[in-house]
Order: sequence, then C-alpha cells, then structure tokens
Amino acid sequence: MSTPSVTAAERASTRMAQLLPRLVETRRTISRLQTEEAELLAAAQAIAEEWATDAELGATSTAEFPHRSVAAEIAVAWRVSDRTVQRQLNDAAALVNEFPETHAALASGAITAAHARVIVTVGGIIDRAESRAEFEASVLDYAQSESAARLAPLAKRRAEWFADVTIDDRHRIARSGRRVWVDTLDDGMGELHLVGPAILVHAAHDRLTRLARAAKEQHAADAVPAAEDTTNDDTRTIDQLRTDILLDLLLAGEPAAHDTGLGAIHASVSITVPVLALIDDTVRDPFEAIMLDHTAPIDLDTARLLTANAPGWDRILTHPITGAVVAVDRYRPSEEMRRHLRVRDQHCRFPGCRMPTRRCDADHTIDFALGGETTIDNLANLCRRHHTLKHQTAWTVRQRLGGILEWTSPSGAVYNDRPVSSVAFAPDPECEYASAPF
Repeated sequence: MSTPSVTAAERASTRMAQLLPRLVETRRTISRLQTEEAELLAAAQAIAEEWATDAELGATSTAEFPHRSVAAEIAVAWRVSDRTVQRQLNDAAALVNEFPETHAALASGAITAAHARVIVTVGGIIDRAESRAEFEASVLDYAQSESAARLAPLAKRRAEWFADVTIDDRHRIARSGRRVWVDTLDDGMGELHLVGPAILVHAAHDRLTRLARAAKEQHAADAVPAAEDTTNDDTRTIDQLRTDILLDLLLAGEPAAHDTGLGAIHASVSITVPVLALIDDTVRDPFEAIMLDHTAPIDLDTARLLTANAPGWDRILTHPITGAVVAVDRYRPSEEMRRHLRVRDQHCRFPGCRMPTRRCDADHTIDFALGGETTIDNLANLCRRHHTLKHQTAWTVRQRLGGILEWTSPSGAVYNDRPVSSVAFAPDPECEYASAPF
C-alpha cells in the first residue's frame, strides 16, 4: 500500500510549527534583556539626579549638566548620540519608577518594548500615581493580546479618562509648537516636515490623496491608446502624485502641473463624538474622548465646529456592558451594513494589521460561492494583502459572536482578533453613567 505524498505546503506547515515556539521564546528573551537595560538606564538617571541635588544646582541650565554628562558617558561607550541616550534615560526612568506593572509585563515577556513605549508615552499626561496605576490596569490585558499599533489608539482614549489636564487645555498649549522645517537627504533630495493641528494635517493629506487619484483617473480617461502614442503615459504612483501636487500648491497656489478641475476637491475626515460633548460643557462625559479617525483625541471646539457643518451623522448604538457595536443607523440606510462594519472593525481584521477600513474589502468569512450569507456576522473588513492571503493559502478564519474572528495559521496556531470597538466603547465599570440609556 503506497503512502500519499506530502505536499510542499504541508512540509512548510510542519516546519513552521517547530520554528514558531522558538521565535516566540526568542522575543521573550529580548524583552527580558530590554527590561534589564531599562533598569540600568534608570539607575544611571538616578545617579545624575543625585549629583544635581547634592551639588545644589539651582539654575535649570546648570542642573542639566549632570544629566548631560551621564548621557555622554553612556553614549561614548555605546557609540551613539548623547541626545538619544538622554531621551532613553528619561524614558527608562519613567518605565521603571512610574509604570511598575508595565515594567513587570515587559520583564516577563508578556509585552514587547514597543508596547511599553506606547503605554509610557501615552500615560505621560497622567500626573497622579494612583491614576497611572488605573490606566495601566485598563490597557495591559489588551496589550498582551494585540500589536503595539492597535494598542496606541485605545491607550490614548483610555489615558484621557485619567489625565489631570484636558485635551482642550493641552491642545491650546501644543498649538504654539506648530512649525515647518526641512532636512536635506542624499542624492539631491530633501524632506519637508510640518507639525500642526491633527485635524488640519489629516484633512490636508486626505485632500492630496483625492487630488492625486483624480489626476490619475483624468489622465487615464484622456490618454490615447498606447499603440498610437506612449509619450503621455503617466506612471507616477499615488505617493509621487501627492508629492508633486503638494509642491505645486505651495509654489504656485494651484495644482498647476495637473489637469483642471481639481481645485473643487475637498478634504474628508472622520471623528467620533460622544453625544454629551455636543450638548453642554457641564454635562460632558469625562469617560469618553473625541477621537479623530479612531486614532487620537482632539479638542472639543474643533469637534463642535466640524459637527456643526457635517452633512450627516452616523448614530452608533453600543452594548452598555460589553461596549460591542449593536447598530449603526442613519436616515439613508443604503450603506448601513458597510457603515456598521467600518465602525465595528475600524481597520483590517487580520491580527496586528492597522490598514484603515476605507482601504479594505468587506470579505465574506464563509465564501459567498460556498453558501455564505451577506450578513454582519459573516462579513469583516480585510485589506487586499490579507484578503488574498485568506483565499490563496491555508490560513482559515471563522466568525464568532460579537464579531470576534478566530484565525488558524497553516501550522495550526489559533489567534483571536477582537473588534477594537468592543474595547474602545466599553464604559468604565465604575462610571455612574454605565447603565444610562444613551
């Protein structure tokens, strides 16, 4: 009796099943070593602080020299910039001294250094130790099951619950730091940087994208067949077109080097605003931040200005206990299902992917050709990369209650991907509004 031949995919899956545990353990070892490095850097920072205190250096400029000296000594030994080391000293001291639970999670390998950086950086707006501890407790479980990229927007939202200074006050201060600068690159290139209000920066990028796509579509419509003339072929990518149009706008005031009619294109941004924030300052919900594209909080004045001029609103109904999206409705429900998925998923639903839903496909979890229904509990947003991965490889997925996707890799490993909305919209359990019928 002949034995069936083993396919290349089966051999690859077997080898990956053997390799994956070693990769996971290696990453945990790296996390433990990074924890040790952070502890040593925090100790060096303490030496600098004791030096400055013992020398009774009162002036700010003078008190900084012990920190600079310690950073310089480490930098020379490491052969890196002392400015970089000084930032690392500050970050390490914050991790070890102000975020002990995050420090412990990193030491155990439960999270990576990237997760720790997100928690420490975002939690920097929280002054009181007890509030920082509550903030850590509210995000660490999520950090242990999701990528650092997915953790960041959730952590920013949660940090607003415990911050002593509101986003409105911080935004007013931060606006004074807006600026533009240039870095020179190799090969005759340069980088133009801009720091400004997030809502305007996102809107500017969105308008550039729309202009670039319109220019590309217009050129394709006007082009003659390639067999007749190839001189007008425009092979520029969207990134290249964005850059060319931006420089045209800055230097000439109009997208001069591109087809006409582009000036009518306007930007589009998406914000999530708790209803109480639009009623009155005195009843503003302290546990709900106003979020730009589900990634970063924005100030109340900007949110009210945008909603006042919005052509329509989506109403999002969430479960009062779990925070899961129950329904998304509007007066014109022709795209109700897609809007529900956009709100529920917020990005590609492959584990760790942050591709926004506007660049994703609404994929049938059970293929439509195999009898899968076009319903919310059989649809999920997948970017093109992971959509094709699902169909062209042995990766499989099934959808469970609450929109949870259970992915199984070719090697047999199982990964659960929860809708970020089920965490982001979950109310604070101690909030007295948790059971309110809003």
